[in-house]
Amino acid sequence: MNKHLVQGILLRTNSKLELQGWCDSDWAGCPLTRRSSTCWVVFLGSSPISWKTKKQSTVSRSFAATEYRSMVVITCELKWLKQLLRVES
Repeated sequence: MNKHLVQGILLRTNSKLELQGWCDSDWAGCPLTRRSSTCWVVFLGSSPISWKTKKQSTVSRSFAATEYRSMVVITCELKWLKQLLRVES
């Protein structure tokens, strides 16, 4: 048995290689601090390549503000990944 773990991302041959991002949040979900949580996942084709769940750094005054912060975070991640994966011709 191999002593080293092998990690990788399965990219199916029949999958379109396009980035898709999904995000969600829970408004004031922490009962102690009333801070909201953000979670997001990014797919390349049908494979997840990046994800995170984290408490937001500030207390939001509305559900809309919480969702907006989640969208900002996933947009930054998608922009960074798009730049990272860009192929020069």
